[in-house]
Amino acid sequence: MNTAELQAETVLTPEEAEELMREYKRTNDINIRNQLVMHYTYIARVVATQMYGLSSNYAQLEDIVNEGIIAIINCVEKFNPERGASFKSFAFRRVQGAVIDFVRKQDWFPRRVRMNAKNIVEAHDKLCNELMREPTEQEIADHLGMTLEQYQKNSYEASNSLLFSFEGVMENMTYTGTQINALTYDSSLPENQLAQKEMLETLTAAIESLSEREQLVITLYYFEHLKLSSIAKIMGVSDQRVSQISSRAVMKIRKIMVDYMRGK
Repeated sequence: MNTAELQAETVLTPEEAEELMREYKRTNDINIRNQLVMHYTYIARVVATQMYGLSSNYAQLEDIVNEGIIAIINCVEKFNPERGASFKSFAFRRVQGAVIDFVRKQDWFPRRVRMNAKNIVEAHDKLCNELMREPTEQEIADHLGMTLEQYQKNSYEASNSLLFSFEGVMENMTYTGTQINALTYDSSLPENQLAQKEMLETLTAAIESLSEREQLVITLYYFEHLKLSSIAKIMGVSDQRVSQISSRAVMKIRKIMVDYMRGK
C-alpha cells in the first residue's frame, strides 16, 4: 500500500481505534494496520502543514505529508498499547522528528540565513552569561555590530531556522544530552522514566519563565500545532512580529534546556 492510497482517511472513534490497535498487535494483519494508518493520517497532515510554513514553501506539501505517513506506519508497528500512553501523543512527536530529518536533508535554508541564526544564538547565549539576565534586542545588535533594524531583519529571516534547530534539540534530548532513536526508545525503563520526568519539569519551568506573549506563541505553535501566520491573526500582530517573539522565546528555552543537558 503506497502513501498516495492512504490519503483517504478512515474515521474511527477513540475506542474503536484503541481496540483496532490491540487487534493488530494480536494478529499482525496488514489490512488492520492500513486501516489504522488511514485513521491517523490527519497527524501527518497537521505536522506537514506546520512544517511547510517553516520550510519557506520550498518543498511540495504532498512530499512532507508522505514523509509523515511513513512515520505513522512505523509508529503503528512500534507502539505498545499496554504501556498506557495514547497513540496520538506517541505519534505526534515522532512524525515531527521524521519531518525535521526530511527537511534537514533538503537543506532548504540558505547558508546566509543559517549563519545569521547561528550568530544570533551564540550572541544571545554569550550575553546571557555575561549580563546574568536576558539581553535586549539592542544589546544583541550592538554585540553583533549591526543596527537594531538590521538585527530584527536577520532575526526574522533566521526565525524558521531557529525553530527547526529547537525542534531538533527537543526531538533528540535525553538525560545525558545524547541522541536517541525515538522509535526504539524504551520509556518503560525506570531510568528513562526518571530522565523524561526531569526533562519535562525543566521544560515546564523554562516555558513558565517566558513572558505572557512568548508563552502564548509557544503554546499555540507546539501544543495546538498552529502555523505562525495563524498565530499572528489570533494575536492581532504581523507575521514578522510573531517570528520575533517566537525566536526570542526559543532562544530562552533553548539555553535553559542546553544548560540542563550539560548538567549546569
